[in-house]
Amino acid sequence: MVPPLLLGSEEEMEIDERDRSEDTEEIITLDVTHCNIVTMFSRQKICSWSARFLSYAGRLNLISSVLWSICNFWMGAFRLPRDCIREIDKMCSAYLWSGGELNTSKAKITWAFVCKPKEEGGLGLRSLKEANDVCCLKLIWRIISHADSLWVKWIQSSLLKKVSFWAVRENTSLGSWMWRKILKFRDIARTLCKVEINNGARTSFWYDDWSDLGRLIDSAGDRGAIDLGINKHATVVEAWGNRRRRRHRTNFLNRVEERLILSWNSRNQAEDRALWKGKENRFRSIFSTKDTWNHIRTVSNKVAWYKGVWFAQAIPKHAFCMWLAVHNRLSTGDRMTLWNMGVDATCILCNKALESRDHLFFSCPFATEIWEPLAKTIYNTCFYTDWQTIINNVSRNWPDRIAGFLARCILQVTIYTLWRERNERKHGASPNSSSRLISWIDKHIRNHLMAIKQSGDRRFDRGFQVWLQREIT
Repeated sequence: MVPPLLLGSEEEMEIDERDRSEDTEEIITLDVTHCNIVTMFSRQKICSWSARFLSYAGRLNLISSVLWSICNFWMGAFRLPRDCIREIDKMCSAYLWSGGELNTSKAKITWAFVCKPKEEGGLGLRSLKEANDVCCLKLIWRIISHADSLWVKWIQSSLLKKVSFWAVRENTSLGSWMWRKILKFRDIARTLCKVEINNGARTSFWYDDWSDLGRLIDSAGDRGAIDLGINKHATVVEAWGNRRRRRHRTNFLNRVEERLILSWNSRNQAEDRALWKGKENRFRSIFSTKDTWNHIRTVSNKVAWYKGVWFAQAIPKHAFCMWLAVHNRLSTGDRMTLWNMGVDATCILCNKALESRDHLFFSCPFATEIWEPLAKTIYNTCFYTDWQTIINNVSRNWPDRIAGFLARCILQVTIYTLWRERNERKHGASPNSSSRLISWIDKHIRNHLMAIKQSGDRRFDRGFQVWLQREIT
């Protein structure tokens, strides 16, 4: 059977009324065995990429553009089980850090941290668990907004049966585990939605948030429903009809009476509108996946250095290398001694000091020979060889866009080049001189500036001229 969430409108597909009771459980049931196709398809994709020698940045791009798209497609129709998400996370983490080898022990940074926004120190991937929760909330939005879909009509006729979605018991025997999962998300959804009253026909008087008093059942309780004389399952339009205002001993109930009169006076013939919390906590009649994700996710503090790592026209593999360096997760000598005390941790570029991130960038004499002639003219009075000072400087807001771009670009290319040279020497390659590496970096920056110009981005046209003036100076 085709899952109803993947069906179109009622005109596109009709289900015979007599089949609904028989198919109630089958329609929305999805367990781990059904999700094997998601994990299997993801694994097949990863295996098909195993023959390609990709950088970390290349593998990250495949994960975000291909694997995440597969998962988002399925989560748009179903809530995936936790075990399925754990398995996909495990595969993606192994692929990012080890390629087709899928070695889970090679991770340099935890996957939970990778799946944070770049401003918060991560790589900008969205957590599948959080995305799964957002998709579940979107299903709730489709129900409360009375979306014109076959699935919503089936939910209303077979599971709600003219009862408010908010009033259904969480331990109901109707539906499947997926329906009960949706019900468990109501506590989160209540903080994100409200109703705009028009004709009052679709809005539950007690359970919907239609006034500034919030959900009335939460404050008045069952006793309040008795005192007001309004049925717990009544709509607002039913509460308007055939009753007279009374004075109550409870101040809250008097305020409810006032809101009821105000809504009656402002009624019109349009349908009630469901509203969802969006950007800047404003309620709108549309559901935004991004805004909802920002409302429910765990927010971390912004890191001060992200502008120095992630910027317009940055080269992905260089930015990734610098991201690892900022987190001090490059396999430098001082870190390797933590795993193997017998390893030689001496800097292979200068053969003098202990190899660490701060030494390699740019306290090492060999690194300074490369860094100074490339960066001194661009950085001017802000030229330093101390790692933390450089990071603070490159992450600030530069008044000159071109100077800021070149300062960041030079830093990333130099870090990448030094790290590659270090690795090649570690594996027995012939060492390159500092002048040769400077020439390579210079050519790389020129080519990058030309590529930017040919792509149609005119913001950095002056960059080539500024770079050539550096050489003349």
